[in-house]
Amino acid sequence: MTTVRDAFTAAAQAAAPLNLRVAAIREDGRDIRVFDLVADDAGRLPAWTPGAHVKLSLPGGLERCYSLCNTPGEDSFYRIAVKREATSRGGSAWLHEQAGVGTQLSAGAPVNAFPLHDSEHPVALFAAGIGITPIYAMAADLLYRGRAAQLHYFARSVEHAAFLSPLSQPAMAGRCHFSFGLHADEVGVAVAARLIVLPRTTPLYICGPAPFIAQVCEQAAQLGWRDADVHFELFAATTPASDAPATQDRVFELVLQRSGVRCMVPPGQSIVAAAAAAGVLIGTSCGEGFCGSCQTGVLEGIPDHRDSVLTEKERAAGQCLMPCVSRCRGERLVLDI
Repeated sequence: MTTVRDAFTAAAQAAAPLNLRVAAIREDGRDIRVFDLVADDAGRLPAWTPGAHVKLSLPGGLERCYSLCNTPGEDSFYRIAVKREATSRGGSAWLHEQAGVGTQLSAGAPVNAFPLHDSEHPVALFAAGIGITPIYAMAADLLYRGRAAQLHYFARSVEHAAFLSPLSQPAMAGRCHFSFGLHADEVGVAVAARLIVLPRTTPLYICGPAPFIAQVCEQAAQLGWRDADVHFELFAATTPASDAPATQDRVFELVLQRSGVRCMVPPGQSIVAAAAAAGVLIGTSCGEGFCGSCQTGVLEGIPDHRDSVLTEKERAAGQCLMPCVSRCRGERLVLDI
């Protein structure tokens, strides 16, 4: 089964790595740095669409995905915003402490697992914290195309908000609703108040921390939104939402049906890594189960879902999984690869 995600992943994998150079850096919000990246050879960069991200290869073997947050017409560089995380595993810390103007970086071509779909209905965008990055690109694109849209932006404080200056400009300000400094229970009340006045046909696009996304999705479901009209992207993998407890890592047999490959996957090794060791490359992007680009069909076996992409209905169906993080609840798993 070929999906839009598969197509983007295949295109990204086919392209040679991009050699980029940091052309500019600026601070935009507390602990947030904005980087403009250009082609190191001054060449033309691959095109992208709102919601897309690039995977940067950083020193020490680190690979991190960052959403592109350019506005229409800015096609000579890629712009990313990076929040310095207190629990950084090295990516944001390196970009904040070591990267400077002139630093060279390698990246994959843009991949979009969070696309902005065409719709006849006005769009509502919800963002929290650094989740504003893909949402800002969407808002700018919709404004440029003259499409009706609302943006609801939640942040810890004014100081913690990114892109506040352009979002406050007259052209954008009338579309934006800001909520700063709310406690967790107040966020839920504010989200409900924003949703309840919207037509249930309004496409929703959501990005931010897992609890925020869960709140918006749950409120939307209670108010009658269809799953097909609720789109979201997490900025970090989270624990599965399934009621079924995840199994402890165990060894299982992996069968890649179309490739004719069988191998064992021991505890601590991902399906992607096991397949690669057996000579089969599975295209991935985030590697953490939150972008959905490696979604793969399941032909046999019970998946142990550990991603942040699939809905409860999709999890229960057991027809696909994200091999970068998910495993098997039984002894054998057959994938359509």
